[in-house]
Amino acid sequence: MERIAKGIIHTESPVEHWGFLPIEDKVILDLGCGINNSEHMPTPMHWINSKAKLVIGVDPSEESYQWFKTNYVIKNFINIKDYVDRIEKFELYLGYYKPDVLKIDIEGSELFLNGLNPKYIANTRHIGIEYHNLSCLVSCERLLKDNGYDLTYYKFPHLDIDYQGVLYAHKKSISTNKPQTVEEYHAQELNKWAADNDPFNNIDNY
Repeated sequence: MERIAKGIIHTESPVEHWGFLPIEDKVILDLGCGINNSEHMPTPMHWINSKAKLVIGVDPSEESYQWFKTNYVIKNFINIKDYVDRIEKFELYLGYYKPDVLKIDIEGSELFLNGLNPKYIANTRHIGIEYHNLSCLVSCERLLKDNGYDLTYYKFPHLDIDYQGVLYAHKKSISTNKPQTVEEYHAQELNKWAADNDPFNNIDNY
């Protein structure tokens, strides 16, 4: 399969690296949001400054977690320390937050998208993935193409596009039955829990 790059990404600046993602008024799940380059603004700050509605940042770095906890405490940013290193973690965060936009930069763990149930991305119209080898790329392509996404590729200088690059996936129509605020997320989950634990739901009608 021949993959043709639409553009070349030269820096870690989120404006260039993830500039294809729509931000304003969006719920963004940022998997791999750590501070790894002091030269550029961290991606969660970029999303918020660009008027995102809500940003959920997930990263395994204790340093990044503490930095955000100390320096960036705002209402519409949720700071989470966690490894997204198996399919259950994708299901957890996608199932709970139902983001409009998904950004993934998790150093090879994007491979686990291959087994993801498509229902977990039913609400997600825009996905950006930095992939780290051909196996990861093929896994992502299979899931996204099979579920109605159009794919666009961006490459890094001096790297083969099949080895490492950034993939943008977009689809035209999505499910719209989802919460819009942090409070609505919690209310929705509470209602689900109450329904699941209602003893009368398990009583047969006679």
